[in-house]
Amino acid sequence: MAGSIGVVGAGMAGLAAAWRLAQAGAKVTVYERVERVGGRLRTEAVAGSRADVVVQLLASHFTETLALARAVGAEGLLVRASGRDALWRRGRPHIIAYGSALSMARSSALPLRLKTRLATRYLSFLRRHAAVLDANAPARARVPGADESVAAWGRRELGTDFVELLAYPLLASYYGLTPEETAGGLYHALAHAALDVQVFAVAGGMARLPEAVARALEARGVVWRLGAPVQQVVAAAGAVCVRGPTGEVWHDGVVVALPAPAAAALEGLAPALRAWLGGIGVKPVTTVALALDRPAPGEGWFGLSFPRDEPPGRALAAVCVEERKAPGLVAPGRGLLVAYPAPAVAERVAAAPAGAVVDGVLEALERVFPRLRAQVIRARVNRVPAGSTVFAAGHFAHIARLEAAWLGPRLALAGDYLVAPTVEGAVRSGLAAADRLLAPD
Repeated sequence: MAGSIGVVGAGMAGLAAAWRLAQAGAKVTVYERVERVGGRLRTEAVAGSRADVVVQLLASHFTETLALARAVGAEGLLVRASGRDALWRRGRPHIIAYGSALSMARSSALPLRLKTRLATRYLSFLRRHAAVLDANAPARARVPGADESVAAWGRRELGTDFVELLAYPLLASYYGLTPEETAGGLYHALAHAALDVQVFAVAGGMARLPEAVARALEARGVVWRLGAPVQQVVAAAGAVCVRGPTGEVWHDGVVVALPAPAAAALEGLAPALRAWLGGIGVKPVTTVALALDRPAPGEGWFGLSFPRDEPPGRALAAVCVEERKAPGLVAPGRGLLVAYPAPAVAERVAAAPAGAVVDGVLEALERVFPRLRAQVIRARVNRVPAGSTVFAAGHFAHIARLEAAWLGPRLALAGDYLVAPTVEGAVRSGLAAADRLLAPD
């Protein structure tokens, strides 16, 4: 199928689908309820600086994302970042590079007993199962403990320190999840990728990448309907109707590239499909960008994560220093922090007044940076209602229950929930959705 294809949603899943479809000669129309593209690749202006308020970095194993950047001429936007982070323990930050086994072995962030277990047990576990541990296809991770939480597996196999000082900080900081709600198979696949990884920032902010894709799509004749929420997607009589407040358009096929809850809310989809989409777990993501009148305190690290048993960690998962990530994001002489509340308080802060969210973040951060509040010149609260997909034990079994008959031949789904909770997962799902509609009838 080529012809006229509608893509509902202009996050990275929708943009990737639109790119593959346009390459194949389809006439593509992209619908997006807000006036910007990129979804979670958001960059916001804060007091003359630019803050990446959801996704901070891209990884070297994001092969399809990097290929898309090259294809649209945006490879030059990718800036190699150091990967140097820190873990807060016992009142101070400890430098650690999560993509380096050597750094982890040397870091004072982890106790000797845990480092010994990582070296003698976990690294051998990851290498033994390397053939099925792919962070871009974690459903293939058929390893011991794949179908239980990494918290249960980790406490049994490696001890509580593994869960609290390694699994929790990584999951909470990067994905807004806890070890208790993350399948072991997903965690092991991510950990295997992290054994040898490089990370990249985007010059000028993450939003520049989807904007570059959008420009390339426009050059190929893609039609944009920004600020155009879609309410219904109805397949009938060999075509699919997309309806919104401003009218309806018929297409030969449609890719629904929305977060699962938004897709489930679309009228016109098969009831079984909407129920299946309703079974996908999501969590809100709220972040706070803090513009400072001077460079951020601390040194030698970009991201600082907090174990949940440390006082700051009861409220915060991590804080990132934007001026240490890439040049040109932060005004000279200024600082810019992006704070990520802890998963345990995600639902509460998502509904709290902005002022209360900022106060809570500053109270926690002042345990780390005394008198930080006096340095803040502007604060911005950013909310993404379906900001992270919960890949709990049983998630991949749920994905496998999706039946093609619920979609029919003219509909396809795209979203990170189908692959992995990453930008790469979103991109791969979009490419797969496009391929489904391009396949011969």
